[in-house]
Amino acid sequence: MKIKVFILAGGSGERFWPLSTPGNPKQFLKLINGKSLLRVTFERFQKEVRLSDIFVITTREYVHKVREELPELPKENVIGEPMKRNTAPACMMAAYIASEGDVMFIAPADHYIPDEDAFWNVVMRAKSFIDKKEDALMTFGIVPTRPETGYGYIEIGLKVDENVYKVKMFREKPSYEVAEEYVESGNFLWNSGMFMWKREVFLREMERHAPKIFKAFYENQGDFEKAYLQTESVSVDYALMERSDKIYVVKATFGWSDVGNWKSLMELGYKGKVEPVVIDADGVFAITEKPLVIVGVSDVVVVETEEGILVASQKDLERIREGVRKVLQRSAKKR
Repeated sequence: MKIKVFILAGGSGERFWPLSTPGNPKQFLKLINGKSLLRVTFERFQKEVRLSDIFVITTREYVHKVREELPELPKENVIGEPMKRNTAPACMMAAYIASEGDVMFIAPADHYIPDEDAFWNVVMRAKSFIDKKEDALMTFGIVPTRPETGYGYIEIGLKVDENVYKVKMFREKPSYEVAEEYVESGNFLWNSGMFMWKREVFLREMERHAPKIFKAFYENQGDFEKAYLQTESVSVDYALMERSDKIYVVKATFGWSDVGNWKSLMELGYKGKVEPVVIDADGVFAITEKPLVIVGVSDVVVVETEEGILVASQKDLERIREGVRKVLQRSAKKR
């Protein structure tokens, strides 16, 4: 397939502490059949895309880890960002690596899609629409299987092609009650964070809706160090996708997980080396190498590694970052 793929692999892995750390974040953990999420994502694209057209954008500190994980990928195709600036600058960097006329596919490194044939059917549908439509920015919306408060949602509008819709609005992560309404209505899809667009359309829309970011890269052609110093940290969703009127979504029915927290990992069947002893408790997820007894406490996550110990209720998994940042701050003060 004639597209250039840009895998974004700069995450810091806070949600999976203490299994993941700043030095070894989620995308490098061997979570899927002994393979890292980055490896699984790379192999998904390698099936249909030439090696020379697959790129990984990561932070400079992870460049060596990406190269170790993907030794067959050309070294020059692993691009290190000068600093963390979220996904909008990363997508701009990708556009300046791509060539005029290229169709670009932007994909996170840490999502899990088990049915690759179904995935490629949807990708080909999106590519076909982009080839016909001169000014489309395409996102991929997952058909919800349950009310989910951890995902953003896409409200669909007019149907314009087979499984392709004009995007009416992006919605932030909802409450459970609102998520139930979204699922029941049938007019909402999960926002997968995957995008496809023609390079020129993306640049034109960035110039229109995110002029400061566009200017930083345009005035420093190829000098990403200077460009990043002059830009802000912002997601491509906020900088562009929520503002442009050129946004379309292809409805995806394949199984998908963003592997965003411990609950999603539990749903994928991941288990620790030692099975805990559980008495009068349900919904327990534990990773430990020591004997563990849990009594009378349900819907809890317990993770123990050399880095530390996590105990969290499943309903509060989104707050793990708060605690991790405090732990890292304390560690920095002791140095």
